[in-house]
Amino acid sequence: MDIRTYIKQLDQLMKEYDAIYHTAAVAYGLSDTAMWILYMVSDTAETYTQQDLCRQCCFPKQTINTAINNLIRNGYLTLETLPGTRNSKRIILTNAGQALMQTTIDPLKQAEDAAYSKFSDAERQCYLELTRQLNTNLREELQAQLKRRTL
Repeated sequence: MDIRTYIKQLDQLMKEYDAIYHTAAVAYGLSDTAMWILYMVSDTAETYTQQDLCRQCCFPKQTINTAINNLIRNGYLTLETLPGTRNSKRIILTNAGQALMQTTIDPLKQAEDAAYSKFSDAERQCYLELTRQLNTNLREELQAQLKRRTL
């Protein structure tokens, strides 16, 4: 298979992967961003700020801010200033947010667990390594290309 055909097929698969999550968000009555915010903050072992979500979800700051404000307005989240900081705020699920998480994010994570469990440990590790390497290679190639454009 030539490289362009490969890239076209991979792009289609990546778009399909994103569409699967988008379909879930729509079914749950959430925006994609709101779903990912709830997904992240449902991990109670971690403390998340808006900056953390921007970094980890790869969404712009304004997109995260708008979705958080909507979730706050709907009673699903609150913000709490982190001790020792001037304006960094921890995102906390309210009782309504926890109930929403149980009917949306918990089933989503169960579906993910079931889907990824169909792969062996070696297959999952290979998938991670190849995806990580692809991201690194693509980032490096694009940075080099952009650098050549500015010279």
